Amino acid sequence: MVYQKRIKKSPRIQSLGRANAILDVIAGADETGVSLSSISKETGLNKTTAFNLLASLVTLRFVDQDRVSRNYRLGFRNLELGRLVQQRLHISNLARPVLADLCRKTNETVNLGLPDLYDLLVIDSLRGSQILHATATAGWRSQYHCTALGKACMSLWNSTMRQSVYDNCGLPRQTANTITETELLNIELDGYRDMGYAMDIEENEVGVNGVASSIRDGLGEICAAISVSGPANRLTEQTMTAIAPMVVTAASRISEAMGDQETGQFRRA
Repeated sequence: MVYQKRIKKSPRIQSLGRANAILDVIAGADETGVSLSSISKETGLNKTTAFNLLASLVTLRFVDQDRVSRNYRLGFRNLELGRLVQQRLHISNLARPVLADLCRKTNETVNLGLPDLYDLLVIDSLRGSQILHATATAGWRSQYHCTALGKACMSLWNSTMRQSVYDNCGLPRQTANTITETELLNIELDGYRDMGYAMDIEENEVGVNGVASSIRDGLGEICAAISVSGPANRLTEQTMTAIAPMVVTAASRISEAMGDQETGQFRRA
């Protein structure tokens, strides 16, 4: 059966595997939904079997059926359960051991930031043991265009999402190194996307550099970013390039804990 290719391990109850395959097909459809014929074709199930399973999924609110087109879309029950999982998998609790490990290995300040509409909120920050270090205070806001945290997120955004930030926030100059032209920033972000990490070379604060990588949740969406920051004379561009794999690995570990299924690969949005 086609549906068996969609799951790594066959479930003991065949009907649950079939229902899961149907949900996978519907989840991959656009906002118009997907027809019974398409579901039958994609899953390899005959129409009668698919219809009966869909009827049960509609009753349980995992699937909605449009009254006009008769197409199927994901139902709100998925959202309700997803919210419960998000509450259980609180990112700060999941990330703390990884942050501590990265802080210990780099001996520099490590930050965890969550993307908001037009900037990021740093929710956790651990200070390295160096006498001279970057400020480590949770609760501060990080701009997208001039910080490693922000650029790690933006590098995986599509052009529409980037332009929304440009239009609403502009690219205010923080230091002489801040990139204030969208074309130049987009070129840099595309490069960071391919590298898997982003850098801030005294672009937000004079004398402070940073390197960051983004984190994905169980839906594959960018939900956070992790960075290492420190004095520019110690955390040079060469040093940041050397520790970047550790930052990427730390981000992947948190992504995996959040339920991301493609950790180890720096995926495009």
